[in-house]
Amino acid sequence: GLLEQRKRLGTIVKRNKIQQEFTHIIQSYNQEMGAQGLESKTKVLYFQKIIPSSDIQVELNLPSSEKVFKLVRLRYAGKLPLVKVTTYLPASLVPDLEKVNFSTASLYRELEKRDLAVTHVVRKLEVKTASSEIAKDLDIKKNAPIFYFHTHGYTNKDQLIEYSIATYRGDMNSFVIDLKG
Repeated sequence: GLLEQRKRLGTIVKRNKIQQEFTHIIQSYNQEMGAQGLESKTKVLYFQKIIPSSDIQVELNLPSSEKVFKLVRLRYAGKLPLVKVTTYLPASLVPDLEKVNFSTASLYRELEKRDLAVTHVVRKLEVKTASSEIAKDLDIKKNAPIFYFHTHGYTNKDQLIEYSIATYRGDMNSFVIDLKG
């Protein structure tokens, strides 16, 4: 399963996919990559307090006047960009968040420090094709397959604290779904 024959290209060595446990374990990206022996790195592309669009207000159950923090990160495994994550958090719940450097700090650890640990998530998965922007960010071809996750994160008091959109490269990721009945 390590070699693949392709027309006009001959035999190529297949790249192993990174097995993500994101679908059934709540842990930080750094923990997940570390468990697989991979070096993780984060590049913050955007981090500001904003007035959210009506779509984001609905996702977070917010009134129209409430601001959110919008955090956009590009996450790497080694030197390769693996996932682009856009996260929205109600600013009223984490007013001091703008002091945090998310190129080195874990969002989930920062929430835990504020007694807002994410203990329950609801994730929706879609398979899409990469837009020009996503293709550029993830260093893939436009229209390449991507995994597109929507996540709602809740605290142990069932308080909605996070709405995230994560776009994973389709060529480098596989996901484990572990169900028990």
